[in-house]
Amino acid sequence: MAQSLTPEQIKAMIDQRMNTLNPYQELISDPDPARSLAAMQIMLESGDKHLRRMALEYGLLSPDPAVKRAAFESYLATGPIFSIRFDGSRVKSDRFQTAVTEYWHGHMTPDRVGYWRIQVGEYHPEPNCFANTDAGDRCFVTVNSDGIFLTVQSSSGAGTLNARGTIGDDGVLSGFATFLRWNVDEPTPFSIKLLD
Repeated sequence: MAQSLTPEQIKAMIDQRMNTLNPYQELISDPDPARSLAAMQIMLESGDKHLRRMALEYGLLSPDPAVKRAAFESYLATGPIFSIRFDGSRVKSDRFQTAVTEYWHGHMTPDRVGYWRIQVGEYHPEPNCFANTDAGDRCFVTVNSDGIFLTVQSSSGAGTLNARGTIGDDGVLSGFATFLRWNVDEPTPFSIKLLD
């Protein structure tokens, strides 16, 4: 029979685990902003799942916009898959559901909340944006001082989605989207959870 762990053993294991993470936490919490930013970027690029998560959480939840932006851009460079939530509960057009479920092969709840997944592709320095994996070199995510812009185009190059958002204090990218090709006139709220 397996022996149960005593409370003391569990406490010792917790202390050991926390002490293992503390040196990394100290690095990204360095009082020198340049060292803290460098530590965060190195941890994000390390390929270590736990270090990346720690650094991403630190960066996206930072009150400093420069740190938040650096964390987000480093995150984009890893090629994440965005799960985009569109709140269509107040959208009158029935074309909204067609766009999400038929064109993008997404999911729609009975409350008209749509979910769609799309992967971020390579960074292109000339237009200064990240593509998506299905669109070749066309811009998908652009980050600048005005916010974070999402642009999705059909294979013919016609725009199908334009969105602008910002990352909130909770680490969620949110804003409003317009569905150009689908004649959905109402700005539709969208959100993307960047932290699990």
